[in-house]
Order: sequence, then C-alpha cells, then structure tokens
Amino acid sequence: MPTKTPLIIAHRGFSDEAPENSMAAFHKAIEAKCDMIELDVRLSADNVPMVFHDRRLQRTSNGNGAINQKHSRQLVAIDNGSWFSPKFSRERIPLLKDIFPILKKEMRLNIEIKPDVVSTNDTSAVELVVQEAEKAKALSKVIFTSFNHQMIREISEIDETVQTGVIYNPITHFRKSPSTLMKNSRAKIFVCSKFQITSDVVADTHDAGYLLYVYGVKTGRDVQRLLDLNVDGIICNNPRFVRETIDLLTK
Repeated sequence: MPTKTPLIIAHRGFSDEAPENSMAAFHKAIEAKCDMIELDVRLSADNVPMVFHDRRLQRTSNGNGAINQKHSRQLVAIDNGSWFSPKFSRERIPLLKDIFPILKKEMRLNIEIKPDVVSTNDTSAVELVVQEAEKAKALSKVIFTSFNHQMIREISEIDETVQTGVIYNPITHFRKSPSTLMKNSRAKIFVCSKFQITSDVVADTHDAGYLLYVYGVKTGRDVQRLLDLNVDGIICNNPRFVRETIDLLTK
C-alpha cells in the first residue's frame, strides 16, 4: 500500500478531452479536480511567454512556421483547437499570463520551459517566464521544470525559494543519478518517464530528500505501479481516470 497519495498533474491540461495547452484543456483539468496543471512555454518574436509545446506551429494549430518568428499578436489569433476537433475551433494560443487567474485557490502550476527557448533581448528567457509569475503574484503556486538543467539552475540563482524540477533525458543524462542531477541544478523535484522509473531511482531521489514526478501515465497498471513505488506526482493526460483509479486502488 502507498504511504501517501501522489499529486495528480494534468499534462498540458486535460489533453485527452481537449486540445493540449489550450484554455479548454485547462478548464477541463480544473473541473476534474486535478492538483496541478502542467503546460509548456515558448517565447514569441517579441519575447512574450506563450503556452505552446512544439517549436513549429503546424502540429497543433492552423498556423505555419516557427513560433519564435511570430509576434504575440499574431499567435493569439491562431486557431489551436480545430486540429483536435471542430468544436474547439474558437481556441487560441494562450498567453502565459492568462493562465494564472483561472487557477483555483489550492491548485498549482507546473511551467515547463522548453529547452531551446532563447530571448532576443537583454533579459534571459528564464527571467521573462519567471517575471510573468511574479507579476501575477503566483510564484508560490508555480513549479518551473525543464530538460535544460542550466535554465533550472539559473532560476535557483535568481531566487532560491522558487520551486524547480529537472526532467530526465535518457541520452544526455545517461548514467547520472537523480540526486547528482538535482544537486547540480539546485532543483527539488526529479521528473522522468514511466519507462525510466525504477525502485533504485525512487530510493536515490527520496533518500536525498527530493520529490519524484512521473509522466506518460495512461493505464490502471501504470497507476498501480507508481502507487507501489510511492512516487510524489503522476503526470497524465486524463486526470479524471487517474483520480478514479487511485480511489479504487486505495479503498
């Protein structure tokens, strides 16, 4: 039996039922009573933090080209819902600043800064993203994560009280322990795929005093395994299913 109930984290919102990284997906995640929403951030050509996953627009919108080559006023006019279903045709690419007001009181936000994001002015990409949370007075509710561990270290150097996490890349971080990666980046949360999680990873992370979140969780078997391993957070596309499964397994 698990010693605690893990946080349920909606991956790009409730992305099984609405377009990923859309306001619809975030509202559905809130309705499903998840503990945290995870989203991706990139910068527009005018250095505005936008909620979008890919470098290019084509996969999840009706736009074309690289997102960092478009002005924010162009991006917010792009349909990022019809690719998922015609009923989401009114969805538009969100500004990061528009997410903070919709969060429920106890809900937290996991902002994943994409590893290749670069600012075109004197303020770094990391600073631009952190500043959005500061302006919204939401820093206490936010966790910043990235595959780019130098970005995470930079955040800790700006403000060591900000909660940060590093995402494990099996190629660039091969044979490096979670505790080593965490120490080097000054992060507090280790994030990895369900394919990378083992009892050794859990032990190394927890023994060093860090938290462990796992993504890619889709099935009841996935949930059961992660409960058995006592992970701290489950990142999933269907938070309602995971909540119901945890309730069923822990009765």
